[in-house]
Amino acid sequence: MLFGRAEVDVPKKSLGKLLVDEVLNPFYIFQVFSMALWFWDGYRLYTTCILVISSGSIIVAMIDAVSNNNRVRDMAKYVCPVDLYTKNGTFRIVQSDELLPGDVIRIPRNSILPCDLILLTGGVIVNEAMLTGESIPVMKACLPLTTETYSETETSRHTLFGGTSVIQVRPIGKEEVMGLVRSTGFLTNKGSLVRDILYPRIIRFKFYRDSLKFVFIMGLIAFIGFCISFPTLLKLHVGTVFLIDKSLNLVTITIPPALPAAMTCGTLFAVGRLKKS
Repeated sequence: MLFGRAEVDVPKKSLGKLLVDEVLNPFYIFQVFSMALWFWDGYRLYTTCILVISSGSIIVAMIDAVSNNNRVRDMAKYVCPVDLYTKNGTFRIVQSDELLPGDVIRIPRNSILPCDLILLTGGVIVNEAMLTGESIPVMKACLPLTTETYSETETSRHTLFGGTSVIQVRPIGKEEVMGLVRSTGFLTNKGSLVRDILYPRIIRFKFYRDSLKFVFIMGLIAFIGFCISFPTLLKLHVGTVFLIDKSLNLVTITIPPALPAAMTCGTLFAVGRLKKS
């Protein structure tokens, strides 16, 4: 039997952690370095404009991250009253976050299931669109008496999944429609779905691969330009500080420091258009 927390409680990320996750990015670190260099060179107005644009993109990204985190929390956390079957043969109303694997409950009518259940008696019609995306009602039958070991994959027609909606219950005779709590919290199918949302597999999008290639090529051009200009500057007998300043300026001019802000805004606008579609 699987054990875990009785509810899918998604941790709420603090603003400080979101800010660190957003700012500790190679692009933004390079941008901070570039702005510091420009401010030292006296380009205060231009540096201020880039700072305002970058700060705005970070704030928008943080607002979007907080909104996504709250949506996942609202979707995942669900607590409802259920009728728990006791040893005395009676029912006692408890909150669903108090359930443990092995408890037997009455299947609630016209509600959302709070955990994964094995259907023991009667029949149930459920809507599993929350998990599968299919809005076609699915008929579930009670688990038959057998000597075989229970398997969720092979006996899914006898399993009710948390997060699915109960459309109708079909008792046999006068007996109640009962279910055995199989798993709760993050160990349910719904919990597994939430885990995949919170901790997705790393996907290398072509957009980011191409952007890294672009930065690498521009960095290579800046290095070539530095190699060409360095002997010329030495011949002019310029000071060491001036030499370092112009060399670093060459790098900041070749690689656009506004790139992370543009990428963030472009991604957010693209996601917004995708949501509307």
